[in-house]
Amino acid sequence: MFSDDGEFFKRIKSLLETGKVEEQTEQVAVSQSGEVLVEVLEPETKSSSNELKDRIANAMSERPETLYNTEERITEKPIATRTVEASTIKPTVAAAPVEMDLDIRFATKFIEAGGKFLFCESMKEAVETLQMLKADHGWEHVFTWENEIKDAFAASNFQKGAVGFTIENSDAAISLCESLIADEGIVILNPKQASRRRLPCFPKTQVLLADVSCLVGSEADGLDKFYKKHKGELPSFIKLNTCNSGHFYDKQRLILNAEGTEDLYVILIDEFIPPSQRP
Repeated sequence: MFSDDGEFFKRIKSLLETGKVEEQTEQVAVSQSGEVLVEVLEPETKSSSNELKDRIANAMSERPETLYNTEERITEKPIATRTVEASTIKPTVAAAPVEMDLDIRFATKFIEAGGKFLFCESMKEAVETLQMLKADHGWEHVFTWENEIKDAFAASNFQKGAVGFTIENSDAAISLCESLIADEGIVILNPKQASRRRLPCFPKTQVLLADVSCLVGSEADGLDKFYKKHKGELPSFIKLNTCNSGHFYDKQRLILNAEGTEDLYVILIDEFIPPSQRP
């Protein structure tokens, strides 16, 4: 590659201009008598070709390295490349409207049907809420038969030292539940939870304790979850403010109506209720 040394090429150009052999020119004129006169004009400067070659050779010998130098002037730089895999371009699809959260949807439906809904951050806060309900309504005792709730009561010293109370002489009862169906405000109970509701001695008020894992969107989702956990057992539904007091079928599967009090509270806890370690 030729060097871009400007001074060197200027010198070569100067030599070519000063040493150039100019062609002869003729000047033609016509005299008064009509005779044609031709005059040959000699160039002012004229150099021999040998002298011109010698001067160019001397100029080139002074800086031969600038004429052609591949090692210094050529620099190979790596070109950054990247591999792009061919992929199918998917058309843009408008996102569906975001539905309300499951807890809000359930609370809305449940309250519309006549239920009472409370939200708590933790099990400890849920016990404190229950204690306020007990004081507000003048309940002497809140009965429970599930160990997870007994553990929570013991951790908060709730109803500590209460003796002689059974389901018959309690003012309210509290239990867990299986699922909360957001679309319809329905509560699903397992057989042990539902059986006590049917007792004639069951308290007038029942509090249902649930955590966020109990929330499901539809009735079908709730039933699928129940049958996976309780194979061979029948679910019971709590449907407030309905005329249906009997059992019904869903896809040839029997669904029981959890008969009992309709004075219901649902306390939803924003954390998982740990299983009890009691035997």
